Amino acid sequence: MDYNLEIAKLQSNAELVKVLAKIALASTAFTVIILFFGFNLPDPVIFITILFIPVAFVAINNYITRFYQIKIEFLTNDYLTQQLEIDEEELESTVRQDSKFPNIEYLRNRGSDDKGPAFGIADKKFSTKGERVDATKNRDYDDIVTVNSEGERLFRSADKIQSEKSAVLWNKSEVSDQDIIEAGVDNLGDLIKTGWFDRNKQEGAVRQLYQDNEGNQI
Repeated sequence: MDYNLEIAKLQSNAELVKVLAKIALASTAFTVIILFFGFNLPDPVIFITILFIPVAFVAINNYITRFYQIKIEFLTNDYLTQQLEIDEEELESTVRQDSKFPNIEYLRNRGSDDKGPAFGIADKKFSTKGERVDATKNRDYDDIVTVNSEGERLFRSADKIQSEKSAVLWNKSEVSDQDIIEAGVDNLGDLIKTGWFDRNKQEGAVRQLYQDNEGNQI
C-alpha cells in the first residue's frame, strides 16, 4: 500500500465532499423556503436565511475536515507501526550476523616491578638497581607558628587594647546597673545566681530590646 497516495486521496475527497455538502445544504434550504413561503419572502425569513447559511457552511466544513483528519491520522499511525516492525526485523537480522571482530579475552595482570616499568634497562630512574634518593627536607616553614609578622603583632596589640576597654566599660555598666544595685550584689553573675531573671522574666524581651535600638544589632 502506498500510504502517501492514500493520504492524498483522502485530502482530495475531503475537498470534494465539502463542495457537495455546501451545494446540498444551499439547495435544500432554498427549496424548503420556496415551498413554505413562495417567492414572496418576508424580511425575517430573508434575515434568518442570510445568517443560517454561512454558519451552516462553517459547521459542515469543520465537521468534514475533522472527520477526514481522523482517517488520515489512523492511516499515518498504521504506516508508522508498519515501519517500526520493519526496522525491528532488520535489527534482528543484523544482530544475528557474525561479528567481524573475534571476542578475545586478553590476559590482564600487574607488573612484577614494584618501582615501575624499567624494562630491563639499568640506567632508568625507575630501575631496581637505581640508587636510593631520600626526599629533601624544606626548613623554610619550621618556625611559622612561633614567628609573628608585623601585621600579626599589630592585630594582637589591637585585640588586647580593645579587650581592656571592653572590660572597663563592662565594669562601669555593672556598677551603674539599677537591678544589680537593688539586688545587693556586685556583678551580673551574682544577679543570675539569685534567680532574679526567673522571677522577672518577660515575654518578647529580646524583641523589645531590638525595637528600642539597644544591644548588638544583628
